[in-house]
Amino acid sequence: MTTKQTWITVTKSRPLEGCDIDIDGCDFYFADAYIALSEEECGSKAILTILDNVEKALQSDRLELVEVKMCARFFPEEWVDQTDSIDTMHSLANRALEAEDVVFSSFRSEEIQGLYQYHHTVNEIETK
Repeated sequence: MTTKQTWITVTKSRPLEGCDIDIDGCDFYFADAYIALSEEECGSKAILTILDNVEKALQSDRLELVEVKMCARFFPEEWVDQTDSIDTMHSLANRALEAEDVVFSSFRSEEIQGLYQYHHTVNEIETK
């Protein structure tokens, strides 16, 4: 059985002509993209694979990837979600594992993006 790793990528994208997403006429939209990769895909080219898949998924929604604000491995025990989103980051990560496809959070405006808080914590392990 192949083990999967989940990654989270915070994206900034621009709507293209024909895009159905409209948040008060914003120039840019932000979303978290969750993607699961097999161990074989998680080598030195993992970031390129992630960005390629995220970019293709955005293009299918008529969005152009403008910037990647963050791209990191998602370890559930290290992430605390303090947003008011309907779906938690943990549930979105699980959906990405099940779907074996890119799963997006809801799209948000730049103003709302500024309110989002994600905390990545590193647990210290005490040695005996």
